[in-house]
Amino acid sequence: MDYQGEKIELAQRWKDMDNELLKELYDRRKAVRESTSTEALEKLRIKGKLSARERIDLLLDPGSFVEMGLHGHSLHESLAHRTPADGIVVGHGKIDGRIVYVASDDATVLGGTRGRVGELKVARVRAAALAHRVPYIALMEAGAARIQEVFGAMAAGAGSRFAEHFRMSGKVPQVAGIMGAAFGGPSFTAAQSDFVTIVRDIGFIGMSGPVVVKVGIGEVVSSDDIGGADRSATVTGQVDHVGDTEADAIAGIRQFLSYMPSSCWELPPRVPARPAAVDTEEGREKLRSLIPLLDKQAYDMRKVLALTVDGGELFHWRPKYGASIVTALGRINGESIGFVASNPMARGGVLDEKSARKARKFIEMCDAFHIPLVFLIDAPGFLVGPTIEKERMVSLAARLLNVVCAASVPKISIVARKAIGLAYLALCGRSMNPDTIVAWPTAHFDIMGPEAAVELVHGKAIAQAKDPEEHKAVIMKRLKADSSAYRAAAMGLIDDVIDPAEMRQVIIDTLEKTAASRVAGFKHRIDP
Repeated sequence: MDYQGEKIELAQRWKDMDNELLKELYDRRKAVRESTSTEALEKLRIKGKLSARERIDLLLDPGSFVEMGLHGHSLHESLAHRTPADGIVVGHGKIDGRIVYVASDDATVLGGTRGRVGELKVARVRAAALAHRVPYIALMEAGAARIQEVFGAMAAGAGSRFAEHFRMSGKVPQVAGIMGAAFGGPSFTAAQSDFVTIVRDIGFIGMSGPVVVKVGIGEVVSSDDIGGADRSATVTGQVDHVGDTEADAIAGIRQFLSYMPSSCWELPPRVPARPAAVDTEEGREKLRSLIPLLDKQAYDMRKVLALTVDGGELFHWRPKYGASIVTALGRINGESIGFVASNPMARGGVLDEKSARKARKFIEMCDAFHIPLVFLIDAPGFLVGPTIEKERMVSLAARLLNVVCAASVPKISIVARKAIGLAYLALCGRSMNPDTIVAWPTAHFDIMGPEAAVELVHGKAIAQAKDPEEHKAVIMKRLKADSSAYRAAAMGLIDDVIDPAEMRQVIIDTLEKTAASRVAGFKHRIDP
């Protein structure tokens, strides 16, 4: 028997079959990856949109994407041929050389509805992100569940994604990009994320879209009315960043993640330090010139921060919501820092319901991912009156106080001017146990604003005085001396009085002295 000949023949048969199998494999891959028709792509271009795969290419380092679930499609026989990758592209890749997991909705597949296989794919990458301790990014332009696949009693098993997001919270950074209409489920994913960006005029977020609203309550509204970029960034605060284009939104995601560790089991990445403006005499003079001596004169705290951080670069988180507080990420000497700063340019720096909510979540996020916090305090107090009480201001203030008190990252408090009452405590006053607390020479401390204090305590005496205005001026002068930064320093209630231009060095010194106490690990979940 010619065993050698049979062996050669068998090898040739396997080679032929191998070629056929490989050809089928590559043909299948190509068919899925090129499934978006020219007509569908043209419609996207007209609207200023990218395809699901183009978004991933823009997000990730070139050539780093590894797709999972490419061959998935609808389990519903009548839909299978129309659902390449079952309408969602998932996998892992790299951003600045670090692994991330990503899911990108394909709205050209049955309007972006979510099928059962698509949900399994997303669940797979969420679980992998948590198991591998790396960020999870959702680029969303999706509708509700695909009715043909999730109907009747099957709905009883829906919604596992929300428990998955809860389990990920505070452990790995969760990021959401609202790249189109993302009503319903995708909006809830965004609400459970640490960072949400939306594309202006294209992205929309909300419980339900215009059609469901009309059917449900008979009201005709637009997507913008429900949750367009401006409304979501300014009124509801449900997004943290707005991109004028998809490229802007995606660049925002990359920039946000550059400040974050891959998970709570790491400390934030440190990058080479860059000089700040205040490293020069010209920069120091510019900073000092920004600060008015009069309490009621406004100035832009964002400019103060920009002169202080590495390279003048800040990444503002939720900048148009609760604008009396600035929440921003920046770097000092190469280290990621979270800044929580009063902004007298907006409502005089008073804390209201929006700024309290905004500051609370930002502080929680920074604490969960081990980012040191710097508080710049120039707050005349919390907003008062019947209107604000309807917002449950007492509860919001209490929650903010709890979060500041609980934060275990290095905390640096710098009192710029007004440190009044509960607002001072909520912005990490002495009793919140900051690692360093200093004040500018312009600072003053009090239980309430001086005008109100004088009226309450001395109002009767002033009214009865021979010259009420002069009598009041004498009292105000004495009160100013008693509440000054030097008085607080003399009583041991702050560590020092500093030149505003020394602020950067104070932060650097605090980071150095607290370095040994900084440890990575899971601390807490982040409240949406």
